[in-house]
Amino acid sequence: MVADFFKNNADYYAAEHKNVKTAVSARESYGDDAIGYVQLQREHGVCTVKCKMCPEHKVRTKPYNVTMIINENDSEIMSCQCHDCAASAGGCKHAVAFLMWVLRRSDEPACTSIECYWKKPTLSKVGTTLKYITVQQMSKKEVPHRPSSSALYTEFISEAKKRKIDNCELLKYQHDFKHSNVMQYSLHCLVMDQSPEIKADVDKFIDVMKATFTEAVISTIEEATRRQNKSSLWYEMRYGRITASRAHEVSVCHTPDGSLVASIMGAKIPDTAAMRRGRNLELSVRKTVSNILKRKITPCGLYVCKENPMIAASPDGLIKGAVIEIKCPSKAKAKDSYLKNGVITEKCKAQVHLQMYATGVKKSYFCVADSNFEETKNVDIILVTYDSDYVNNLIPKLATFWQTNIYPILYGTSL
Repeated sequence: MVADFFKNNADYYAAEHKNVKTAVSARESYGDDAIGYVQLQREHGVCTVKCKMCPEHKVRTKPYNVTMIINENDSEIMSCQCHDCAASAGGCKHAVAFLMWVLRRSDEPACTSIECYWKKPTLSKVGTTLKYITVQQMSKKEVPHRPSSSALYTEFISEAKKRKIDNCELLKYQHDFKHSNVMQYSLHCLVMDQSPEIKADVDKFIDVMKATFTEAVISTIEEATRRQNKSSLWYEMRYGRITASRAHEVSVCHTPDGSLVASIMGAKIPDTAAMRRGRNLELSVRKTVSNILKRKITPCGLYVCKENPMIAASPDGLIKGAVIEIKCPSKAKAKDSYLKNGVITEKCKAQVHLQMYATGVKKSYFCVADSNFEETKNVDIILVTYDSDYVNNLIPKLATFWQTNIYPILYGTSL
């Protein structure tokens, strides 16, 4: 039941989250100490549980009110929401902590439970507590120590450079190595190629980026990354950049070292069933949208923003004068994460506007496939018009976040 809630709630299964914060919020040491004044009401098969949660840092301030609603007939968690936290709209830690607290309480034995005696004797466990042994411990003889020498390594690197070998992984870790293809425009490679004076000043590095990413370079990157998630180069170009799908989260994030920063720096994304379904349906949905609009949709790669090269976007397709963004919710209620009463949600609004900003077009067709698209072939298509005021308010927030939280990590990797 808990797994289904996390899997079907877009605030927790989105690509931008790696479940690091979720795991931290779920820990027993936090929830059990912070939760109090728990109330429960059962009515018509619906169980409502409420609590007051003490803030983690300012413990004397007003507690947060958290409510969880459970459909007991279907064994389904309908919602779990914090009412007072500023981050509650995107799935805050208080809701996670309360959900896991309820789970732990439900797993506890009843006060009338009898201890089980059909179990392994305690004495038989003696001697099995050793978790591992080292190779040195396995040998009875002392292993002679051989002093290390870098002479052979240095000679190999020197000879490889003389022969102009370009397919050796060791060479890529040398400070004087330079890529000759699109890889040179990766932010990691770009930082590595700069002088210590430029690297130490984020404003100077931004000036270098703006001079480097010309229209021709941006076009080259876009063409080379059109396979998107099937291309390793696409992942490399996204590394260290704020992409459109993360724009809203970045604009409201105040955590300098959380899971969002980790995801921007390339942390692995868990591959869920909903994500796999979305990838499998994308071509079919794109064809349906093309038929509805009566226009050909062209696949595209990663667009790096010319004015702000630390920002990029990968639309699902392009038509003349507009971008295409496709969503494939796996369940009907998951559609609310993209559209509510026919209105695009704030996260998706930021995503499509950043796509329009990066590509230079003024329209976006936001397409949400039916949860039973395989049978119905229905797609809701919303036309979004470019709002320059909205974008002008969003971009500075993204740029500031990148300069404050992302660039210091990039700079640290180059030292």
